[in-house]
Amino acid sequence: MQANSLQLWLTPFAIQLPTSVAALPLKNLRINSSEVQSGDVFLALPGTKTHGNQFIEKALAAGAVLVLTDTQSSLHDEPIVVVSNLVEQLSDLAAAFYPHQALQLVGITGTNGKSSTAIFVNQLAVLLEQQAAVIGTLGYGDYRNLTPLNNTTPHLVDIHRILSAEAAKGAELVAMEVSSHALVQQRVAGLQFEVAVFSNLTRDHLDYHGTMQAYGEAKALLFKADLAKKAVINVSDDFGRQLAADCTLPVLAYGKLEDCVGYSEYLAYDQLEITPLGYQFRLSSHLGQQQLQLKVLGEFNIQNVLAAFGAMLQLGHSFDALVAAVQQLCSVPGRIEQFYQPSRKVMAVVDYAHTPDALEQTLIAVRNHCQGKLWAVFGCGGDRDKGKRPLMGAIAERLADQLIITADNPRTEDVMAICLDIAAGCTQQQYQLITDRKTAIRTALEQAKAGDLVLIAGKGHEDYQIIGHEVLPYDERAFVLQLVTETAL
Repeated sequence: MQANSLQLWLTPFAIQLPTSVAALPLKNLRINSSEVQSGDVFLALPGTKTHGNQFIEKALAAGAVLVLTDTQSSLHDEPIVVVSNLVEQLSDLAAAFYPHQALQLVGITGTNGKSSTAIFVNQLAVLLEQQAAVIGTLGYGDYRNLTPLNNTTPHLVDIHRILSAEAAKGAELVAMEVSSHALVQQRVAGLQFEVAVFSNLTRDHLDYHGTMQAYGEAKALLFKADLAKKAVINVSDDFGRQLAADCTLPVLAYGKLEDCVGYSEYLAYDQLEITPLGYQFRLSSHLGQQQLQLKVLGEFNIQNVLAAFGAMLQLGHSFDALVAAVQQLCSVPGRIEQFYQPSRKVMAVVDYAHTPDALEQTLIAVRNHCQGKLWAVFGCGGDRDKGKRPLMGAIAERLADQLIITADNPRTEDVMAICLDIAAGCTQQQYQLITDRKTAIRTALEQAKAGDLVLIAGKGHEDYQIIGHEVLPYDERAFVLQLVTETAL
């Protein structure tokens, strides 16, 4: 925190403070009254359902030294200050409170691949002896020791707090997942990304955006000059090609070689060969060609690696150094993560795939490494996009040899009803329906034979399951590891 008192912080914004609080020391900005501690500033902001003014009394009781609000509240305590344009000034206020000017920011958006790309950026930075961090679905901080987050992209006040804390710990670079919700809700307003990265656009979040067009337009907001300086765009994606064509920022294209023709700066791959641990391929670029070996599964992970490679290139790192570094990258927890049982020669793969496209791409990817039957175990979240359920059932039936439909995060919906929605997409009716997720996974691994591969999709890195309104502890990676290390299933 640069300023150590309310007066020092707020004077540049011409916000008048009561003299009784002006010199008070301060600790943190809070938008949630439940998190307020002594010495904090509470920001009473308008929400989608309620206004923060309803929680001012609670914040003051918890020790808030000041409340900033955009409308007069029913309370008239001295430390409550009305700032009519509070929402418009919020990003500048947060940046002044939590300084982090020296950080390089990489923003990553797209339906799938954001987490992997962000962690690959973090890994590459470390390999190139640059201290870095991530903010996203898996949490924030150094990728080897992440602190959980409630949202892929936090509120902008929390973003500034995290960025300031990471800068204080020595980070020079932060790779941030930027969700479509965050872009529409202005959660990254006022930030300046050195590089904006686009991975792909497939069906998701239509319960929020309504149409694919609106969803795409939300993603495209990151590629405006007010938010980013340079772009790295997947031109093997249909929307990505249009985005690259419309983008006014300097663009580095990446993807399959045939899709990168005509771009002045690009990273492209072809001559793809499957290896036991991943892939070997030819990398072509505006800076030369190289043969690469990657220890990741799934062709889409090649694209995620190239996205991270491109971001680091746009930040000024050398091509040759990056060529050496990318070949040392490791897979991301919960993203096509392998758990092998050598005694039975059965492979379990845990992946976060929870959209139709992600499930399809993951099944295609792991099929290449499956010598026997391919199993799919998955469900769909409750209180979310119902339209994708039969689509995912049809995809799993088409691409897997054995299918078990089970629970994901049912929330307030009936688990069986969700499973039947998924099953409606299965024309052959050749599936098992087991509503308890642990039982479904155990059943698949018990029934699998030598050479089989069991894909367990939907939860990935998550360490909880939401049933009703309860968030219950559930670490799928730990559970699968326990199963495959048992002497007998």
